[in-house]
Amino acid sequence: MLRAVDVQQILLQTSPVERIQHTQQQQSDMQQRNFAVEVGLEKKIMEEKVKVADETDRSSIKEEEEKRKRHSKSFKSDHENPAEAGEKDAAEEKEQGRLIDVKV
Repeated sequence: MLRAVDVQQILLQTSPVERIQHTQQQQSDMQQRNFAVEVGLEKKIMEEKVKVADETDRSSIKEEEEKRKRHSKSFKSDHENPAEAGEKDAAEEKEQGRLIDVKV
């Protein structure tokens, strides 16, 4: 008889235990989802930071190249015949505006 009472108590407690286990499982699933979302956001932020750094490097490289070109042009124009320098300036003015720099 003692055994029958124990089984009955166990059966009565199964429903609350099921709810508790279900809640615990849902909580762990939500934690995993939140963690995945946070990792995704951090990855996106890191990718954007890298892009910003690359764009900064590119602009500084372009500026350095432009300075070199200006320096070499001024050096050449100082050592060239004035008539030839005038022809080159006219040719450079014609080329200006042909290329379009598009950034996306």
